[in-house]
Amino acid sequence: MTKQLFALLVLLLVLSQPVAGLAAMPEDPVSDDPITWDMLMDGEQPEQLTSNQHFAPSPDAEDASVPFIGTLALEDAVMATSPEFEAGKGELYERDTTVFPGIDIEFITVDSHLVPVNQDVIAHGTLEGTTSYWDVIVQPGRVWQMPGGADQGWNRAAFPFSLVQRLEGETHTGLALFLYNEDEVSPVRFQKVVQTAPFEVVDFFNAWGVTEASYQPDGIDDPQAHADRYVRHRENQLPTAPLDALEDMVSAERLAAFDGVKDEDQKASILQTALVYNGVLYKSPLETAAGPFPYSQEARHGVWSVTKSGIMNVAMLRLAEKYGTELLDEPIADYVSVPDDLEGWENVTFLDMANMASGRGATEEDPTCYLCDYYRWYLAHSKAEKIDEALDYPSIWEPGTKYVYRDQDAFLLSVALEKFLQSREGDDAALDQMLLEEVFEPIGIYYLPANFTIEAEGEDGHIRGDFGWYPTLDDLAKVSLLYQNYGAWNGEQILERQLVESLLPGQEPPEMALVKEGEENEYGSEYYAMNWHIEPYRTEDDSLLYLPSMTGWGGHLVTLLPGEMVALRIANAGTPMYGSVPQARLAEELQPFSEQ
Repeated sequence: MTKQLFALLVLLLVLSQPVAGLAAMPEDPVSDDPITWDMLMDGEQPEQLTSNQHFAPSPDAEDASVPFIGTLALEDAVMATSPEFEAGKGELYERDTTVFPGIDIEFITVDSHLVPVNQDVIAHGTLEGTTSYWDVIVQPGRVWQMPGGADQGWNRAAFPFSLVQRLEGETHTGLALFLYNEDEVSPVRFQKVVQTAPFEVVDFFNAWGVTEASYQPDGIDDPQAHADRYVRHRENQLPTAPLDALEDMVSAERLAAFDGVKDEDQKASILQTALVYNGVLYKSPLETAAGPFPYSQEARHGVWSVTKSGIMNVAMLRLAEKYGTELLDEPIADYVSVPDDLEGWENVTFLDMANMASGRGATEEDPTCYLCDYYRWYLAHSKAEKIDEALDYPSIWEPGTKYVYRDQDAFLLSVALEKFLQSREGDDAALDQMLLEEVFEPIGIYYLPANFTIEAEGEDGHIRGDFGWYPTLDDLAKVSLLYQNYGAWNGEQILERQLVESLLPGQEPPEMALVKEGEENEYGSEYYAMNWHIEPYRTEDDSLLYLPSMTGWGGHLVTLLPGEMVALRIANAGTPMYGSVPQARLAEELQPFSEQ
C-alpha cells in the first residue's frame, strides 16, 4: 500500500469517528496494590494500570542513599493496551503503536529530583529502522528509599514521560518506575494514563508494561550546568494553589462553569483548568485514568495550534521589536523561494500570513476546507518538502482579504521568519535559539520541547510554528503574562509593545483583524489577528469587550483577560470546544472588568 493511499484511509477514519467516542477515555481497571521490590526486580508484567500514587514517594519516604547520575538504556517493549485500542496496532506507517520505544535517557539528580538532561523530543519512531511509532519527551521525577528497608537497600526512581510523534502534536503521558543502586537498575515498569487529542492514532487508549533496562553510571557532560539550569527552572516557576481555593471568592455556579463545557461528553474531555490571578497559578489536578497525576507541575501537553500563538506570534513580535514593525509588510516571496509557475505569492506579506489570509485555498472546488488535499503537506518530512507542498495550493482570493485557517500557511510563515532573522544575523541564526535565549529564558522558561522538520538521518531541521509545541501550564502562563505586561519583563522590552497592545482585551477587535466568517458566539462575530483568536464578551456593565486567546485542536484554550488574569484549559475533546466567555465570567466576578 502506498503512503498516499494509506494517508487517505487514515483521513477517512479520522473524519468518520463518532464525536462522543473520540472524546471518551477508556476506563480500564486500576489496582491499588503496592509495587513491591520483587515485582520490580523480577520484571513482573502488570495485568492492569496501577494507582499513580505508587509512582511517587509517599509522605514517609526516606532520602535516596545515592544519587542517580548516568544513562538509563531502555529496550523496546510491547505494551498492553485498552481493549478499545486498534489504531496502528501492528503497523502505522511501518511502525507499531503498541511498542514502547527503546531509548537512552541521561539523568542527573538535584536534591531528590531525577532530572533528564534532555527535555526536548527524543527522536525514535521517526528514525529509520525502528519498530515503535513513538518519539519521547522525558520530564523530571524523583528518587527516594522506601521506609523500613522494604527495598533491601535499593533506591527507587520515577519519572513522567510523554509518547509523541514528530509529525503530530498530541502527548500520551505516563509514568515510569525502577530500582537502582550504585551500578545496576531493575527492569522499568511504565504506564500511559492520559493524552491530549490525537489525529492519526485516533483511538484513545491507556497502556502498561515493563521494559528491560541497563545503567551506565556517570558519563554526563557538565552535570553541574544541567543542575544549575534545573534549579533556575524551579526557582522561576509561578506560585501555585488549588483551583478550588477560589471557592470563597466566587460563586459555585461560575466556578463549575469555568471549563466552558456544554455537555457530559465535553466534561469528560477536560484534563486540567487553571487561572492566573494576582500572580498565582490556581489549577485543578491533572486527572488521569489512574488517578491524579503526581508530577503535574512538570507535565507537558501537546497543545497543537496553541503553538501558532505561543511560538509563532512570539517570534514575530520579538523580531519586530529588534528590527521594526515594517517586518509585517515584508513579502513572503523575498524569504521563501517560490517556483516561477506558482502565481499569486508576490504580494503576500508576513501580516497576511499571520492573519491566515494568504489568498490560497485547499482546492478550487472547496477552497475553505481545512483537511482537503492536506496529507501531501502533512506527511512531508523535510523542510524543503514541506515548503514545496505548502506553496502549491490554488490562489483563490486577493491576499489580505479573507481569513481561511491553514496550517500550511503557518508553516511557511515560520520559515520566512527564520530567513528574515538570518538575513540580519547570519545563516547560523535559528528561530528556536532566538526564542529560547531572547524570550523564554528571560521570562523563566528554560526548556523548549517542540516538533521540528525531519531531515536526512532523522535529524531535526526547522522548528514547527504551525503545531508541535509541548509546554507545561507554567510555560503557557508565563508567555501569557509576557503579553499582559505589554511584551516587557523585569524592565526589558522583549516583544514589540504596540503590536502586543493591539492584541490585548479591548472594546474593538484589533485593527488588523479579519472576521472569521460563519464563526460567532452569543455576542457577535469572532476575529483572527496575528495568530490569535479574538472572541467578543459582554461585561457585567454591558460593555462589549474583545478577548484574545490561543486555541488548539482538542479544546486547548488560553485566554488573556483584563487585570492581568489568564485562563487556561487543557482538554482532549473530539469536536471544536470554545469557552472564553465562561472563563471571563469567573474572572470578572473575581475582579470587575469595569475597574481595569
